[in-house]
Amino acid sequence: MKTHNLHSWNVSLENALAIQKNLRAWIITEGECPNPRLVGRISLISNSENENSATVQACITIKEPATDRLMERKVAIKTTKFPLHPGLYSFRKMPAVVAALNKLKRIPDVFVCDGRGITGEDSFGVASHVGLITSVPTIGIRPIRPKHIAGSLCEERGSFLRVVEGGQVAVILRVLDGCDPLLVSPAHRISMAESIQRILEMIPAETPLREYLQAIYPEAGHNNEVPVQLKLVKSATGR
Repeated sequence: MKTHNLHSWNVSLENALAIQKNLRAWIITEGECPNPRLVGRISLISNSENENSATVQACITIKEPATDRLMERKVAIKTTKFPLHPGLYSFRKMPAVVAALNKLKRIPDVFVCDGRGITGEDSFGVASHVGLITSVPTIGIRPIRPKHIAGSLCEERGSFLRVVEGGQVAVILRVLDGCDPLLVSPAHRISMAESIQRILEMIPAETPLREYLQAIYPEAGHNNEVPVQLKLVKSATGR
């Protein structure tokens, strides 16, 4: 899969802030993606994280929603030296994502990516970066934080609350009855309503809890006794 080289990832904090502000203006939070034939799932794991570096693994799976058939799976691991800074996490994670994207032979109709899409006026998460460099409709998902709860979310599947923090464009969505919800945000070329519909279709109502966790975090090692360990290898980085 060919990606757009929008900028360097080896930049200072000041340049990263300027780049993110400029790219934010290109994001589109409208659009539909009905009946996608292929859905891409981008999951991320970080290891050895500190203030000045991290090792990030990006795993991308491409599936047929109609059959749940796995069509393709690519993994890339990168070590980043970009400093840990609120609002700029995508500059630590995207080099690994780009490396994995460039290995894909198929182009999905929609991506579902760990991380934020557009969750505020100046907000621009890793999912929005994916949308811009691929020109594919992209949705961001991530675990919720207590501060995001602005009211009582119903226990029923499909219930949602709009995030009321600085006029953000995101919702807390109950994907399965009684199970922990997700923060869902449009990242690029897709609307909020369409994002909700795609996530609910990706995870059917009858999905068992364990499969739900694996669908949302397929590389996180849920229910494994030994945590997932990352190792930087030459074949994954290409260098």
